[in-house]
Amino acid sequence: MVRPAFQLYTLRELDEPLTETLRRVGETAYEGVEFAGLGDESPSALADVLAETGLAAVGAHVGLDALETDYEATVEAYQTLGCDRLVVPSYGEEGFDSAASAAETADDLSALADRLVDDGFEAHYHNHTYEFAALDDDASFDTSYDAFATRSDDSLGLEFDVGLARHGGVDPVTYLDRYADRLSLVHLTDTVPGDDDALHVDLDEGVVDLEACVGAAVTADADWVIHENGLTADPEATLESSADRVRELIDGA
Repeated sequence: MVRPAFQLYTLRELDEPLTETLRRVGETAYEGVEFAGLGDESPSALADVLAETGLAAVGAHVGLDALETDYEATVEAYQTLGCDRLVVPSYGEEGFDSAASAAETADDLSALADRLVDDGFEAHYHNHTYEFAALDDDASFDTSYDAFATRSDDSLGLEFDVGLARHGGVDPVTYLDRYADRLSLVHLTDTVPGDDDALHVDLDEGVVDLEACVGAAVTADADWVIHENGLTADPEATLESSADRVRELIDGA
C-alpha cells in the first residue's frame, strides 16, 4: 500500500534543529520522511524523535562521495537511525552523456548496491533531468536512463522523480510503467519545463499529471510517494499544502 512521505531537503532553510523539523512534519498527514543529511543531530536523537512522532525513515539521500570515502561511518549512522534505504541523489551529467557512460555508471552503482545489500540496506538511484537526453550513438535505447536501467542490477532500486523526468522531456507515467518492478520510492514533484527556476514548483502549479503518476505508483505497488520542492520560497506553506494534496491523491488512486 502506497503511503505519503516528505523529503526534508524542502525544509532545509528553517532555522530550527532537525529534531524540531521532524516534529513539525509529524503534525501533518505525512507518514514518513526522507532525509537529506542529518544536520548537527546525532542519529540516535533523530531515531528517538521518529519513534516519538510515529514517522518512518523511508530513505536518505546520501552523496556518492560519502559512500565511497567514508563508507563504514556512513552506514553506521543510518543503521543507528533505523533507515535501511540509501539513495544516491545524483551521479553527474558526464555519467549519462552516452550509452557507454551510462553502462559504466550502472556498473559502478550496481557494485555499490551489492555492498549495501550485504550490509542490510537497499540502494536506490534518484534521477534528475539529464538522464533523459536522446541517445545519438545507440538506437537500442530511447534515453541514457534506459541504457542505465537496463544495464544495472535489480539490486539497485530506481527512485523515480516524475517532475524532473517531465522537465527532461519524457512522459513520467511511461517510465513508471516501464520500470514498475524496480520502484519502491517515487518522488512526486511538479515542474514547468523550459524554466530552470521552476524545476520544482508546488503541486498543481506545474504541468505534471499528478493523478496519473500516483496511479502508476499504486499500480507498481510502490511503498512510498515522496513530495519534494527544493525551490520553494515558503517551506512551511509547502509542507502544509502538499501533505493534504498527496494524501488526497493517494486516497483517490
